[in-house]
Amino acid sequence: MLRDKDKILLCELVSAGDISPFIHRPLEHFSEWGKELSGYPDLELLTREIESSPALLRLSLQQHRQLEYMSLYIFADVKGSSVIVPHAHEHPELQLDIHHFLDDVTECASQWRDKGSCVLTGMRAGGYCAAFLAEQLGLEATVFAVPTGEELPGRVRNLVAEHDPVGECLDKVVFVKQQTEETDLEEAYFKILEFDTEGDAIPARQSEYSKFVSWFYDTVGTIRPDVWHIFFGESTEEEPVMDYGLYSLFLKMDGLTEESVGRSIEQVIRYTEKQLEKNRSTLQSEFSHIEIDQIKSFIRECGEQLTNQAVDMVYDVYRSVETILSGAALFTMNKNTIAVIPVMEGFNARTGELLDREIVFITDTIEQEFQNYMDNMLMFPEISLEW
Repeated sequence: MLRDKDKILLCELVSAGDISPFIHRPLEHFSEWGKELSGYPDLELLTREIESSPALLRLSLQQHRQLEYMSLYIFADVKGSSVIVPHAHEHPELQLDIHHFLDDVTECASQWRDKGSCVLTGMRAGGYCAAFLAEQLGLEATVFAVPTGEELPGRVRNLVAEHDPVGECLDKVVFVKQQTEETDLEEAYFKILEFDTEGDAIPARQSEYSKFVSWFYDTVGTIRPDVWHIFFGESTEEEPVMDYGLYSLFLKMDGLTEESVGRSIEQVIRYTEKQLEKNRSTLQSEFSHIEIDQIKSFIRECGEQLTNQAVDMVYDVYRSVETILSGAALFTMNKNTIAVIPVMEGFNARTGELLDREIVFITDTIEQEFQNYMDNMLMFPEISLEW
C-alpha cells in the first residue's frame, strides 16, 4: 500500500527529468537511472528515499504518454496494481487543455484501472490533471500543492504545506506540517512536507501567512487601473504591457517609498471625490424625464442606487490601495521600507469619512433636484397678448 510519502516521491521522480527511456525498468534499480537525471539537484536524496520504500521497489515504469504540455506515467507491480502520475507544466491554456488531455489518456488509464487496484497522484499542475482524470475514472486521487482558485473535481485530497498560498476553495485541501518556516519553490516538495514514521503526511492548520498570501494572490488582479496609475504612473512604450496583476506589481515595487505612498494616497482621495461627484451629476438629467406620478418611487430608487454606487466605488478604491500596499509588505518583507499598517489605518479612516459625507451630499442633491423639479412644474406658462 502506497503512503503519502511514496506518492510524492513518484511525483518528484517524474519531475526530475526524462525517464521515458526506463520503460519496464524496476525502481529497485533506480540508482542506475541517475546517470540520465544528473541535472536534478536532489537526486541523491531522492534515490535514498525511493530505495528505502518497499512499496516503491515493487514498481516499474510500464507506460509513458507524451502530449504537448503534459505527460502521463504509469507505474505497476507484477500483480497489475498501478500508480498513474500525470505531469504538466504551468501554462495559461492548462484549463482548456485538460479536456484534450482527458480525451487522449482516459482509455489508456482505464485499461490499467481494470487490471487491479489503481492509484492516482500528481503535483502542482500535474495534480490538477490527476484530479480530473480520477473523476473521469471514478477513482480517488492524492495530489500535492495544487492551487485552488476553483474547487477540484471528484474525490481528491490536496496536500499543501501549511505556509503555502493555495486559493479560496479549501474543502479538499489538507494542510501539512512543514519542516521549515519558508517554502522555496525551487526546493523538492518532499523535503518541505513532514511525514510520520509510516509515511503519512502530518496534518497542520493553515498558517496566517498562507491565508494572507492566498488572499493577496486572489485579489491582486482586481486593482483599479486609475489607482494603479496614481501609484506607479502610466507605462512607457519601452515597458512591458501591465496587466495590473501579481508580476506587474512585483516589477513596480522598488519604486514605492514612504513619501511616494503618502503623495499617492492624497491623489487617490481627490480622485475618489471627483468620481463620486461625477456619480451625483447624473441626477439632473434623470429628473427631467420623470413623470409626476413616478416621482416618489424615483426618489427612493435613485437614493438607493446612488448610495450603492458610492459604496461600491469607495470599496473598490480601498481594496486597490490595500492590495498595492499588501504587495509592498509582501515583496519588501525583509526591508521594512514602508509602514503599511499605519498608512492603511489612516486611509481607512479617511475613506470612511469620505463615504459618510457622500451620503449627506446624495441626500442634499436629491432634495435640491426635487425642489427644482417642483418649481419647474409650478411655473405658469407665458401668456402672449399679441393678436
